[in-house]
Amino acid sequence: MIYLLKEKITMNNVINYNNDKGLLAYIQFLVSRALKLGEGNTDPVFDFEDALDQTEMAQLAVDALKKIPEVNALFTERWLPAAFNLDDLGKLPEGTLGNVYAREMKARGFDPYFYKKVPVVDDISYLKMLWRSTHDIYHVVAGFDTNAIGEIGLQAFFLAQTPIPISVMLVSFGMVIVSLYQPTKFQDLMHEIARGYRLGSHTPGKFIAQKWDKMWDVKVVEIRAHLGLNSME
Repeated sequence: MIYLLKEKITMNNVINYNNDKGLLAYIQFLVSRALKLGEGNTDPVFDFEDALDQTEMAQLAVDALKKIPEVNALFTERWLPAAFNLDDLGKLPEGTLGNVYAREMKARGFDPYFYKKVPVVDDISYLKMLWRSTHDIYHVVAGFDTNAIGEIGLQAFFLAQTPIPISVMLVSFGMVIVSLYQPTKFQDLMHEIARGYRLGSHTPGKFIAQKWDKMWDVKVVEIRAHLGLNSME
């Protein structure tokens, strides 16, 4: 990694020796998470993702997504989910997305608006806010736990469907940190990564293309069937 810092990176108009904030942020991110392992602090994740805006992969991800008509429509509209209240969602019929989502979020004590907000000024910032504001819904629909291993499994799922930089880095970082600090869980992690990537690869319906707030009253099993999501255990 020190060698990489010394060598000039030649991406066109993206990263060079003088403005390599993404790589420096990655190093700082690794160090901060190693020191705070298990504290559940998500701030470094969002700061790290912001630093990745300048990478070539961020623009490539946007370019690839905009080739999908239904996703391109979201970019054009700049759609983000409408504000919601967990208590209201919890009153929806049993098994609906809203009901299950509200129950899961409350059971874990999660704030649905925990994520860092950024102004939407271009396609890259829009994609970040789209991902951040719908991320917890993916856990419910795709069926991944919210613990550390389940989170990395979901990132692998998302990576297979939408190769955005943060998912690539979190999967790789998860492998590094677990192998160093929780080696007894490494096999479980790799199983979940493999399951997530395989499941994402075989799910034709793009999660990033869905207007999830239009589905709160739809049964989760129906949404999964509509997206072509199979367990593939």
